Amino acid sequence: MRIRTAILTLGLAAFAAAPAFAGNVNISLGFGGPDGPLGTSASYISNGATITAYGYECSATDATTSGTLSGCAAANLYQKSDGGSEVGLGLEGETDHEIGMDSNTADFLIGLDVSDLFKLGATSITLDFGSWQPGEAYAVLGYGSNPFLGGTFTLDGLTNTKAWVGNPGTLPGNPQQYSSTFNLNSGDEFLVLLSPCGANPSAPLGPCGSNVTLGGLSSSYVTPEPGTLALFLTGLLALGFAARRRWTLARNSAN
Repeated sequence: MRIRTAILTLGLAAFAAAPAFAGNVNISLGFGGPDGPLGTSASYISNGATITAYGYECSATDATTSGTLSGCAAANLYQKSDGGSEVGLGLEGETDHEIGMDSNTADFLIGLDVSDLFKLGATSITLDFGSWQPGEAYAVLGYGSNPFLGGTFTLDGLTNTKAWVGNPGTLPGNPQQYSSTFNLNSGDEFLVLLSPCGANPSAPLGPCGSNVTLGGLSSSYVTPEPGTLALFLTGLLALGFAARRRWTLARNSAN
C-alpha cells in the first residue's frame, strides 16, 4: 500500500513538473554580404538551426509552376550587395546575379534545406525578397527531399508549400522588397525558390523578364524552460526507480 501511495505521489509530482514553455526562440538570417560569387552551396546558422542554400541551373519546358525542369546542374550562388533592395542571395550565372530565367534553357533557382526548422518544431517561415520590380514574381515550392538530385522534376504548385506574390506595378510605392510568411507543410523540408513569368504581361521587362534576390529568412520555435524540464525528467526517473523496486519486492515474495 505504501509503495502504491509513493508511486502515486511521485506521479503527481512529475505531472506538476511537466515542462512549462518559454517564449519563442527566433531564427533570423540575412543573405547579404560582400559582393561576389560563392560555391554551389552555403550554410547559415542561427539559434541552433542550420539552413543550407544550393544553387542550380536547369532547362524549363515553360516559365510556370506547371512546367518540368530537366538537366539540372549545380551552379554557383552569388552574394549580391549593391545597396537598397539589391542585396541578397542569387546565382552567379544569371544576368543580374539573381534568381530568375534568362531563357528556357537557363533557369536559375535556389534550393533551401530547412529540415532543421522541423526538428526544432517551427511551423511557419518568412522569406524576404528584394530587387522585385513591377511585373516580376516568385514562387516557393516544398518537397520532402532535394528534387534536383534526380535531374528532372515537376514544379508542383498545387499541393506543396507555396507563396506566390506578383508585383503588378499597382502596389503603393511599387515596393522592390517584400516579405512573405507561410506555413510549412508537413514533410516539406526542402524548398525550391524560382522566379517564373511575371504577374503583368505588359510590364516593361516583359512577361518573363522576372528575377529576384533572396534577402533573408526568419522563423521561430518554442522551447521548454530548462528548470521545469529538469524537474519533469527527475520525476520520471523517480517513477522508474519506484516501479523497479516494487517489481523486485514482488519477485522476491514470489520466490
